[in-house]
Amino acid sequence: MSEADRAEGDGASLELAILGSGAAFSGIGHNAGYLVDGELLLDCGAPVTSLMGQLGRSLADLKSVVISHLHADHFFHLPLLVAARTVRYQGADPLRIVGPPGTAQQLDTLGRMAFGDHFWAEVMEQGTPAVEEWRGGRSGPLGAFQMQAFEVEHSSQLECLGFRLERHGIALGYSGDTTLCPGIRELAAAVNYLLCECTSMSAPAPIHLWRAEVEELIQAYPATRFILTHLSERAPVKGAILASDGLLLRLRPIAPD
Repeated sequence: MSEADRAEGDGASLELAILGSGAAFSGIGHNAGYLVDGELLLDCGAPVTSLMGQLGRSLADLKSVVISHLHADHFFHLPLLVAARTVRYQGADPLRIVGPPGTAQQLDTLGRMAFGDHFWAEVMEQGTPAVEEWRGGRSGPLGAFQMQAFEVEHSSQLECLGFRLERHGIALGYSGDTTLCPGIRELAAAVNYLLCECTSMSAPAPIHLWRAEVEELIQAYPATRFILTHLSERAPVKGAILASDGLLLRLRPIAPD
């Protein structure tokens, strides 16, 4: 998979920084967090405020956060990120946060629980993020990216989304958490690279993808390059890169065969 190598060189490309590659309870990596070009964050389960600094990336450069669904391992560090950016970079443009229905209320609830009503109100007054609640099928610009949301099937109690991001003519997909549903197939067909969950390598995983299903997707969409994350264990998967915490990938345009 020469199109996705460690970040270096010039030319049109996207930088994908893996902040968290582990499944919710796996213990082999931080929870979900993926930084694109230093300015757009996909999910915020990982302790982004420290991990970005360890990679030499700054919260001051972060413009947008995209949330796939509201489970703790994808969402619960967001109040800390919002507060840290507001306190450390006063006067920075407000973050733009895109997530499924319920994102704004859940962010406010967690912020108040984490910091208390008074401090959270100060954070909101100084740097209130612009929260947009999307459903599958919606598309539009997000900073320098063009984004589209895809409805995926994961939790019956939540609306769950995958996303397609495009910049420099390079389309990156993110599965969020999903089963082998029509939405993930549609997303896989629409991107050059797919950051795809693979929660289990050895057996089916309820409400998640596992190795055999991911291999089915890889075979069905040979033009798409797969980067596997949300891992509970690591084992080679033919035709895919395995994510690991701290990995930097340079995603380049893919020439047609």
